[in-house]
Amino acid sequence: MKGMKFYGDRTRKEMRQDIRKERKSLKEEGGTRQDVKEFNKYQRGRKKELRGEELLERGQKRGQRKVDKGYDIIQRHKEPSKLKQAYYRTKNKLKKK
Repeated sequence: MKGMKFYGDRTRKEMRQDIRKERKSLKEEGGTRQDVKEFNKYQRGRKKELRGEELLERGQKRGQRKVDKGYDIIQRHKEPSKLKQAYYRTKNKLKKK
């Protein structure tokens, strides 16, 4: 199909199937619901990193931007934004009073 994106050597369909299998194996190995939530959180960033690496292999400069963007997405989800941190600090101060 024209315009079909590939992530490495896999199509989007194969990528989704791999993600589904990995999520299922997390559950079967005794992973908690929180583990599955964390796994789901980083999918968007992982996809961008994979796509960027594929573009770099093909020799396209924009691949590095995709890898960086994917890394930023993953890092952003690991810790709350500055605005959220300030909000929670204020909320906790008000609770103490």
